Order: sequence, then C-alpha cells, then structure tokens
Amino acid sequence: MHGRKKITAAGLTLLLLAGTFTGCGQSSDLSGVPGHGKWVDSDVAGFVTAEDEIRLQDDFAAAANQEYITSVEFNPDEGETGPMMEAGNLVNARFRELLKDESITGANADALRACEDLVLNWEARNKLGVEPLRRYIDDIKSISSLDELTDWQGSTEHNPFNLGLMMPANVEAQVQYPDRSTLSIHAPKLSLGETSKYVVYDNDALKAREITDDTVTYFLERLGASPGEIKDVLAGNYRIETFLARNSCEDLYNAKETFTLVQNTRETLAEHAQGYPLLTILDSRGFGDCDSFSLDIMLLDSLPEIYTAENLSDLKSFLIVHTVTGAKNLMDRESMEKVYEIEKIGDDITPNAAFPNDDAIFASELGDIGIRPAMDGLYLEKYFPGDEKIARIEEIIDGIIDSYHQLLGEEDWLSEETRDAAVEKLDSMAIHAVRPDNTADYSKAGIKGYDEGGNLIDAAAEAHKVVYAHTAEVSANPSIDRYYWDVFELSTTTINCFYRPQANAFYILAGFLAVDDVLYGDEATYEQTAGCIGTVVGHEISHGFDAEGSKYDLYGRSYDENGNQTDWMTVEDRTQLDERADKLAGYFSFARPIPGKPKLNGSQVQNEAMADMAGIKATLYMARNIPDFDYDAFFRAYASLWAEQRTEEVELLQMERDEHPLEFYRINISLQQFDEFMDTYDVRPGDGMYMDPESLVSVW
Repeated sequence: MHGRKKITAAGLTLLLLAGTFTGCGQSSDLSGVPGHGKWVDSDVAGFVTAEDEIRLQDDFAAAANQEYITSVEFNPDEGETGPMMEAGNLVNARFRELLKDESITGANADALRACEDLVLNWEARNKLGVEPLRRYIDDIKSISSLDELTDWQGSTEHNPFNLGLMMPANVEAQVQYPDRSTLSIHAPKLSLGETSKYVVYDNDALKAREITDDTVTYFLERLGASPGEIKDVLAGNYRIETFLARNSCEDLYNAKETFTLVQNTRETLAEHAQGYPLLTILDSRGFGDCDSFSLDIMLLDSLPEIYTAENLSDLKSFLIVHTVTGAKNLMDRESMEKVYEIEKIGDDITPNAAFPNDDAIFASELGDIGIRPAMDGLYLEKYFPGDEKIARIEEIIDGIIDSYHQLLGEEDWLSEETRDAAVEKLDSMAIHAVRPDNTADYSKAGIKGYDEGGNLIDAAAEAHKVVYAHTAEVSANPSIDRYYWDVFELSTTTINCFYRPQANAFYILAGFLAVDDVLYGDEATYEQTAGCIGTVVGHEISHGFDAEGSKYDLYGRSYDENGNQTDWMTVEDRTQLDERADKLAGYFSFARPIPGKPKLNGSQVQNEAMADMAGIKATLYMARNIPDFDYDAFFRAYASLWAEQRTEEVELLQMERDEHPLEFYRINISLQQFDEFMDTYDVRPGDGMYMDPESLVSVW
C-alpha cells in the first residue's frame, strides 16, 4: 500500500495562495491542478475519439470509458446521454412490455392497459381534441356563490384533482414527535414558482408567467373563449396567487412556532378556521377521522380576507388556470406539441430537442394520470420476483453500513462524543430499498376506454380519486412515521437514489437499479454491482454526516422536542469537518475542465464530492472481507456509471448550476484518493492520476 498522508490546512492555504498570484490566464505550473494537465473533459462528446491512446494511469475516466463514449448513439439536439438516461429508456420500454404480457392480470393491469390505449391511441385522442377539458371548465364557471365554491372544493366528483386555496397533500411524520404522523396541508404550486417571485419579478418569474399565459391562452382559445375573457381569467388568477404568495409564512417559522402554530389538532385548527371553511372541505373529502394537521397557520388566518363574494370571479379564475395547467398534457397531439413548444421558451441549450417517443410519453403520463403506483407494483412483480435480487442489494447495504461503523471508529479527528452520536444516527437511519411498504389498488377506478366514451382527463380524475381516498384513509393512522414508504408518495421506478436529512432516511429505487441492467444485463458480477450500486449506497448514507446533513439528528431534526437548537457534533469537530470540506473545495477549485473556460466552484460541489469519496471508501472497506475481490472490475464499473456524453454548452451549464461535480471528475478526483486504486493500476509520480500523498483531500 502507498500509505499516503493528507495535506494539512496550512499546506492547502499555501497552495491556494500560490494559485492566486499566478497572473491572468492558466498557469503553466500544473503541480496543484487535478490531473496535472493530462485529463480531458471526457463528458463532452468528441473530446475523446476511438483513435486516442489514453493510459488508465493518466486519465482513468477517459481510458476506462473510451469504448462506450465513442460508440454510444448521441444526438447533439438532445444535449446529453449516458447510462442514467439509457436506464430511463429501458424502464419506459419495460412498462409497455409488461402490458403486452397476457399472463399479467388483475384490476391494476386492466386499468393500466386502458390508460395505455387512452394515451397512445392517437387517432381517437386527436378526434376528441381539447373537448374533454370543457366540462371541467364549465363546472367551475357554473359556481355562483361561496357556499357552492366550498361544496365544489370538498367534492371529489367535482374536484377530483384536489384544487383549492389550501388542500391536503400527504401524510408524514411529525417534526416534534417523529413517531407520530400528521396530514400536511399546502397551498397549491404557484404559476411563477417560489413565493418570492411574486415580490420581485426576475427573469425566471417572467419566463414562468409567459409560459403560463401562453398555455392557458392556447387552451381557452380552442374552447372558444374571447381574448377579453382570457385576459380576465389570467388577471384573476394572478391576483389570488399574489395574495397567497405574499401571505405565505411557510419558510419563516422557527422551531417553537413549528410546534405551536404549524402543528395542529382538529380542535386548534377549528379555532383558526373561523373565517375559512377548511375543516368543512377536509371532512367532505374524507378526512373526518384525521386529528393531526401541519400547515401554514398564518396563511390560513389570512384567507377570510380573500374568500369573499366580491372575489368569487377571481377565485374561479384561479381554479380554471390550475385545471388547465394540470391537464395540459392529457389532450390531443396538437396540444401536446404546442405545450412542448411553449415550455421551451428561453431554452438556448437544446432548442431543437425532438418530441418524446411513445414510450416516454406513456411513462410521463402515468404520473399525470395518477396511476404510476399501479405500474410500480407490476414492475416489482416482474423484475424483482421473490426476494433474491432485493436480498443482494440489502446484503450490499448491510455491508456498507458495517463499513461506516468501522470508518467512523477509525477517524481520529472525531471526538468520542461525536463518534457515539454519529453511530447512533447511522443505526437509526431509515433504509428504504427497492420495495415500498404498501401496494396500490385501483380496482375502484372507473377508467373507461374510448369505446365506452372515456378520455384521458376523465381517467386521470378516476385515478386521482383513488390516490386521495388513500391519503384520507392513512391520515387517520397516528403512527405513520419516517420508516414507512408509501407507494402513493414516492414511485420506486424513478431513476434515482437519495437521502432525506429531515427524516434521516435514504432510498434506493428500483428504477436506479436498471443502470446495472443497462451496463451488464443479468451477468453483473458482485464487483460490478458494488461499483455501480454499492458506491451510490455509500454516497447516500454519507449525506447524513456531511456539512449539511450533519445539522440534523437521528430523527431528522435540527432541534429537540422542546424547540431548542441542537447539534450532535461538538464545536471542535464541526470546525474540523468544515476545514476538511474547505480543503476538498479548494482542490476542486483548481480544476478548469475546458481550456479557456471558467474554473469549477469547489464550494458548490463539496458536499456531493465528499459523498462520492465516502461512498467509494465504504465500499472498499466492504471489499476487504471478500476473498479475491476484483478491484479492476470494481473501479471500471464505478467509472462506467458516470460515462456521460454532452454538448459543450450543456457541460458548462451543468458546471454552473449543478451541486454535483462533473462526471469525469467524479471518477478521476474521487479514485485518486485511494491506495487500492493506485495499487491496482500501479499509478506512479508523473502519471495524470497520481496525487501526492501529502495532498489528499478526502474528508473521511
């Protein structure tokens, strides 16, 4: 082993100062630059060719992925491609393959097949045009009083899409008492996005308004509305949205206010809802047995000011706009293409991206319809039968967690107090692997095909009734906590894995595991799965201990049950963590991926880079217990996970906006921290992948 030592804080400071006074342009001294000038940004299509002779020891990302990145089909109009996108395409194709399998039967399969025809029978869909929307708009227009408006909001028949000023969203663990559940109630998603956009109009707000205006105008024009009527509808909507935004206090409550104002029982909610019929609406929608509510109480207190007969027209306009934007992708092909064109406003990166294919449209509209939980069930039955595949993933997770016990135990900069708290948090982490805790049942969804007079919007209405009936049912259960994964709240067929610091929970989704299938099919070795999946498991777990995640305790709280701010790290240990994170950020900030273009912002990517390195380290710890572990296969598998191809424009945008390092840095900078990598490829001083033992920046 190389037995390398890490750079000191003082040493890094000298390096940073040296880099500060090198004058304009790029310094000819590459001693502190990642790769020593031998790396190429292999994420950018065309920067690496099949003829290039690249040594693994000089640029591992480019060399290990050379065959893939020079042969993968890449359309510059789409901006990027890679294993993640290929996994998404595979999952989308699998959805439709599942429905062709006649051995798969049952109410969910029947409902999904009906939806597939409703989505992809373009002849029947185009024949209906936008007419399916008309009855929902006319229903809102017919409201003639506040009492009727209250009845409309409370009716799942008239209001299947759960529209209103404050409506039930989901059931989750309470903040103060995480072993108890609460019904979260929110104002709807606003047209301009964040509430701040209604105070200061920036370019993003103006763009969002243009998209909303153009979308609503298009559909209402097709339904026969006059320009004056459309103008009034849009103006009324923005008056209501502006009121909601400017009275929203959701992000302003401190801990004690969260406990005393945000969290409510039925009795306290009734005291606040004197001038707005929130409980009447909730009870009409099936939430009569719920006794725990979490909501922006200051916003609720303000609603009587706007919930008046004088504002009825504006309130109806608000509902019309949100009905249109919610159903915009559920009508004919012409309208879908128009919306696709409208939503590309301001897209100067991929303005020529092609309209999605049928597989992608169907997968996307499963979410719009509200029936993706049914597809998740079929997908798990087909691709994760029994427990064998999930058991393999759980074995890796267990091994990574064991590694973290060892890793935390060996960190000499951690005090015993912090180490004990970290281990307690690790042992309390909620692990959600592949399979949710419940399954969906759409047997009560009355979805009709075109031959029965059905259409997509009506199908979505039926599916959403099932979703919200489920939410109402579980809202009466006081013990839904952070360990419970509800399939109606989070789809497992999404291509993602993530950690939720506010719940101290991480999720490994079935969709993400398709990456392993894309790269290796059914023939993946243990080392390849460890390289693709194990490192990501380790990555997500590490977020519980990075500069941001470490602010939350074992329950996902940043304060105790009495509202007092807490920090399980000692002041000295947090200072050490911050210093180590700063070292890592400083090293990344030396990197200029494309000559003549900006350098990286190391502070922007430090948490994700820290997690990448910790994930690799934890997996390597696990590998020590596996006889004849194939390190070459492991490192190549890790590299293949990040074999991205993009246009230069998209790469620069990624560097500007994303909190993750560019993919080739996720490979090269991460791997050069480890002796196992250096030993496997006999990396020596002078090689591009070599890193001076005194300069290592891995935090853990």
